[in-house]
Amino acid sequence: MLYGVAVRCAALVLFVVAIVASLVTLVGSARAETLQAPVGGRPISIGEGRIACSAPVGGWVAEDAGRVLRPPSADSAVGTVVEVRVAPIGACAQKSTVLQLVATGAWPRLDMASFTLAVDEGRLEGKGHGLRGVTVTWPTEGGERAADTCGAPKAAPTETCTWGVPKTLPADPSASSLQWLPRGAHAVSDAVIFDSEGKKAPPQAFAILPGRVEILSILPADASVDVSSGVGRAPLSHAEAIAGVECGGVHCTLEGGALLVPAPPPGVASLDIKFRLVLHAFYARRNPPDTQPVLRISILRCTTDVVSGPALRATDSARVVVRVEGACMRDIGLLRFLIGTRHADVVQIERANEATYVVLNVGNVDTPTLAITAVRGEGEAAVVAVARTETRPAPVVRTVIEIPGFPPMDFIPNNRRAIVHHPRVEGAELVLLPVVDVYDTKDDAGVSTVQGDVNAAGAVTLQFGYRVPTLPAPLDKLDLAVLSDPLRRNVKEANLPAPIGLSALSAEPLVEVVCADSDGKLRRVEPGVVPHLPFSLRDGCRVIFHRQRLSPEYGTQKLSLEMEVDKLDGTPRGEAHVSQTIVLRAGTEPFIAWIKGVHAPYDRVVVRLSHVADEAHYLGALEIATGAPAVQWAVVFGTGRVRLYATSAIPTGLYRFGTGGTSGVLSLSIAIISRLTWLDSEGHEGLLGLETGLMAFGLTVGTSPNPETQVGAVLGIGLSIPIAGAGSPTQASINLHGWVEERITGSGPEALSQRAIIFGPSISVGNVGTTF
Repeated sequence: MLYGVAVRCAALVLFVVAIVASLVTLVGSARAETLQAPVGGRPISIGEGRIACSAPVGGWVAEDAGRVLRPPSADSAVGTVVEVRVAPIGACAQKSTVLQLVATGAWPRLDMASFTLAVDEGRLEGKGHGLRGVTVTWPTEGGERAADTCGAPKAAPTETCTWGVPKTLPADPSASSLQWLPRGAHAVSDAVIFDSEGKKAPPQAFAILPGRVEILSILPADASVDVSSGVGRAPLSHAEAIAGVECGGVHCTLEGGALLVPAPPPGVASLDIKFRLVLHAFYARRNPPDTQPVLRISILRCTTDVVSGPALRATDSARVVVRVEGACMRDIGLLRFLIGTRHADVVQIERANEATYVVLNVGNVDTPTLAITAVRGEGEAAVVAVARTETRPAPVVRTVIEIPGFPPMDFIPNNRRAIVHHPRVEGAELVLLPVVDVYDTKDDAGVSTVQGDVNAAGAVTLQFGYRVPTLPAPLDKLDLAVLSDPLRRNVKEANLPAPIGLSALSAEPLVEVVCADSDGKLRRVEPGVVPHLPFSLRDGCRVIFHRQRLSPEYGTQKLSLEMEVDKLDGTPRGEAHVSQTIVLRAGTEPFIAWIKGVHAPYDRVVVRLSHVADEAHYLGALEIATGAPAVQWAVVFGTGRVRLYATSAIPTGLYRFGTGGTSGVLSLSIAIISRLTWLDSEGHEGLLGLETGLMAFGLTVGTSPNPETQVGAVLGIGLSIPIAGAGSPTQASINLHGWVEERITGSGPEALSQRAIIFGPSISVGNVGTTF
C-alpha cells in the first residue's frame, strides 16, 4: 500500500514539473529576439542558417537571399521598432519566429575619464560628442534595466550631459553596473547591438567606468559607537568605497559593512577615524574633495534606545521613552538630553525591569528620523549615549458618536453616555481623554464612551492620548502625544423617545389616566381596556404625566396629546376636543391634564398620546410611527342597563280598532308617552319597550263629518329605532306601536267605544328621562 502511494506521489510531482517547464518555455518564447544597428551602417546577420521569410519594412532591406539585413539610411527611422519573420533556410512555411529590428543613431564619442558619479546625489555627469539621446541604464530588482536619456547636452568645446541615476549604486568605480546605449536604442536586457561595420558589439563595450565617484556620507550624522559591551559597531554608508581605516591607538577593523571599534581607555570620549578610499573615490564634503577624510566619532559607554516606537511628527505634544542601561543608570539625574542642539525636557523617570526609563518632550518634529544624545556635564559636555528612532506622521483622528440603536450625532450628549468610534493605530492605541468640567470619558473592554457636563456650554473637540501599551507600568498609561478630532461638537441634551407605550402597561407608567370614585379613591384606566364608569364620576378623570419617573437619559419629550369626547351616536363634542403639544422634562412633581366635556351618559372619552416626529428634536425621529399613537385610553361614562324616558309621538298612520262606527285611521294626533326599555353596554336602547301615556287625536269614524279632538290613555309595547341624536333630549326615532286605548274624554258616537286597539307607525321626538 505504501509503495502504491509513493508511486502516485512521484507521478504527481513529475506532472507538476512538466507543467512548470512548459510554462517557463512559453514565457521564454513569448519575448521576441531584438537586433539593434545604427542607421547607415553595414548589413547585419540575422543568425547562422536563418533567412528573412518576408520583406522587412521601415527602411530595412534584405540582402544575400534574406541572410542579412541592411539598416535604414534615414535618420527619421531612429528608435522605430519593426518586425520581420525569420526561419531556418527552407522552413519559412513550417516554422518561423518574430525578429524585432531597432534602428539606432550613430554611436557617440565618450570621454570615459570625464564621467563623475555623485552617488549620494543620484547624478552621473560626463563629456563627449554626440551625447543627445544617449541613454544610461542600470539593473533593477526584476532583472530588467531602467534608464535615463540625455535630452539637451550643454554645448561647449565638448558636450556635457547629466543623467539621473539611483542613489543605491555602488560607490566603488570598479563595481559600476552602468551602461550606455546609442540614441534610439531600447534598454532590453537580451538585445544584440551591432556597430556601424555590422559587427556584434560585446557588452563591455557599453560599460561606464566613472573616472571619479563622489560620496557625501561615510558615517551617519552625529556618528557614535556604543562600546558598553567591549566592542562598538558603527554602520558605514559606503563600505565598498573604503579600502582601510586608522583609529590612532585603537585597532579598528572593517567587517560586514560596519566599523568595529574596541573600547578605548575610560577617559576617551571620541575618536578621529581616518578612512582610506578606493581608487577614484572622493569624499566630497571637504573642499577640495578628500581621498583620506578624517571623521570624528563619539564613544558611547551607556546602552540607550527608544522603546516607545516611532515619534510622532507635526504635533507639539510629542514625547518619547528612552531606556537607559549600564553605568548611566546610577547617575541618570546628571545626564542631559539633546535633540540636535536643542535641549529636551525630562518629564518623568521610572525604574523597571533592571533599567531606567526616561520620558522626554521632543516637541514638534518634522524629520524622518530622530537622534537623541545623552551628555554629561556642561559646556563641551561628554557624549555618553545616542538613541535613534524613526518618526511617523501623527494619526488623523476622525470620530463618530452614537447611541446604540440610533443614527450618529453631531454633538456630545450631557444626559447619557454615548459610544465614540475612533481609528485604530498599529503598535499603539488612542485613548479618549476627559476634559474637566466639559465632558467625562470611560473605557470598558475597548469601547470608549463620553458624556458631557450638564453645566458645559459651547463647542469642544474630543481629545485622545497616544499610548504604547507594551511599555512597562506605569508608562503604558502615559500620553506620548495628545491628538484632537478637528470636528467641533456642541455639548447638549440628547432627546430619545421614552417608552411611553411600554411603560403604560407596567406598575409605574410614565403617563396614565386615572379617575376618582365616589369615595375619592383613584382608579387607574388600563390602555386597551374600556371601563364603564358612573356618569357621576365624569369630572374626576385626569391624565397624569409622571415627570419624576422619566429618566434624564431620555432628555426632553415632545408629545402630542389628543382628547376627544364622543356622544352616544358617535358624533364628537367639538367643545371637548383637545389637541396640544406637551413638552415633558424630568422633574420632581407630576404634571396633570384634566378631562372635560362629558355632558351626557354614555359619552365616550378617548385619550391619545404620541411622540412628535421632529427630526430637530429627537434622535431617530424618522422611526417614530406617526400614523398611530404610542398609547391610547378610552372610558365610557355610563353604567345603567334600563332607561325610562318621555317622548312625543306623531302618528303617521295609526289605525284604531273600535266599534263599527269608531274604527279608522287616526289623523291630526299626538301622543306624550313614557317608554321603558333596556340598554346595551354602550348605552344604546333596545328595539322593544313598554309604553304608556296620553294621546290627543281627532277621530275620523265612518262618515262622521264633524270629528272632535279626544283624549285617551294608551298602554302597550313599541318598537323604536333612533335615527338622530340618540340618547339626547332631541332624539328622533321611527316607531311601530301596539297599544290598548282607554277613552278618557268623548261624546256622541265616540262614547259608544271606551276601549280600542291602536296599531301603526309614528315618529317620535325627544328623550327625557333617567337610566338605572
